[in-house]
Amino acid sequence: MVFDFWKKKTEINTTQTVDEIEAAVYEHVKPYGFKKHGRTLHRFVSEDISQLIHFQSGMPSHGMSGLLCVNLGIRIPECSERTFQPKTEKKKFYHEYECTIRSRLGIVSGKQETWYDLHKKTDKIIKSIIEELDQYVLPAYEILNSRDAILEYRKEYPLLDDMVPLISLEECMIYGHLGNIEKAKQLFEEYYQSAVKEYNDLVKNGHKQYLKKGERVVFMGQDITAEKDGYVTLYGANHGHIEYLDELAVSLGLR
Repeated sequence: MVFDFWKKKTEINTTQTVDEIEAAVYEHVKPYGFKKHGRTLHRFVSEDISQLIHFQSGMPSHGMSGLLCVNLGIRIPECSERTFQPKTEKKKFYHEYECTIRSRLGIVSGKQETWYDLHKKTDKIIKSIIEELDQYVLPAYEILNSRDAILEYRKEYPLLDDMVPLISLEECMIYGHLGNIEKAKQLFEEYYQSAVKEYNDLVKNGHKQYLKKGERVVFMGQDITAEKDGYVTLYGANHGHIEYLDELAVSLGLR
């Protein structure tokens, strides 16, 4: 009987189960203007800002077979494309990885990201997803529905935003899009100086990395093999981001 139980558990149709979950969630959010595109539920607000809910199945190669997580994202075109006036034609929908405001269910409620076990009761998974969307996601989406609102309220939703360190840069992009070049320049320089400071700090003071005994790390000319479990200090930093910002400032006409 134990063997039959596990055999049945490994033979569930995960695609069909995710289809059922997504269909139920879609019916719930459809009145808010979401449309279904594959595994993504997407809507536009303020004409070209994307808000989406994306269903991601765990990869069997990573030992995540039979698991599901729900990704969340908001895409502001100029922030994603790093130009004040994007000229590319608007698509029917955008993917979660094209967003710059991103999170997952579980995180948005102050916990760890949730991976739903598709072997468990589907109705309970659906109930859990909808409850969290209703409490933490849809209210935030309703507020963050325009550029002005994103500028004013984005910082109030840090759990919906895993790119918090980039907020100054993204606000620069929005102000530039809105035509306020002086404000855009001010924000860019603030972000640039913070990036330079972080780079210099890493070069001078390094950063800690945990290694288990026998583990080896090679970084910026350092070759360290841990003699015991614990943290080691790695000195140096990649200058690539500073170089990118220098090029971006020129392309945006800020320098």
